Amino acid sequence: MLKHAILGLLAEKPRHGYDIKNEFEKMLGHTWKLNIGQVYSTLARLERDNLVKSEEIPQDCLPDRKVYSLTDAGREELKAWFGEPSRPPARFKVDFFLKLLVAQRAEPSGLLPMIWQQRQVYLQAIADMNALLIKTDDEEMRLLAEGLLLHLDADMKWLDLCEETLSKADVHTSKGEE
Repeated sequence: MLKHAILGLLAEKPRHGYDIKNEFEKMLGHTWKLNIGQVYSTLARLERDNLVKSEEIPQDCLPDRKVYSLTDAGREELKAWFGEPSRPPARFKVDFFLKLLVAQRAEPSGLLPMIWQQRQVYLQAIADMNALLIKTDDEEMRLLAEGLLLHLDADMKWLDLCEETLSKADVHTSKGEE
């Protein structure tokens, strides 16, 4: 995914690594922080695969700057990526889902407090997205925020289902122990 985002940013214009990092973070409303090392390692692989090329640009009083641009093969790769539908998220790889399953085996009494705590995290994320919607005029950012809000709403409903199911299981377990 990062590979294609970098190709897309380079399709707009040639850029150096920090510019790519900054533009990527700006594009996503600063909700996804990139490690600059990850940017440069991805650029190295893209250059190795002939999807980008680099040029050393001399600078006064500073080290030369390496600027990357898209190759024709890079444009074709980007075009192919645009033509492929994206897969739905692999929901079983969600950190909280795994934590819930492990806790159910290792410490079942902590499940409901864990769900309540996670609900607070989602509520804060919803508040953050709503605040972003209020202060932005950028239509792309509004679409991103609206999409995230829909996902968060689904996550909240899933937490409700988890709480309801686990509460019923707890009641049945308690009655069976009497």
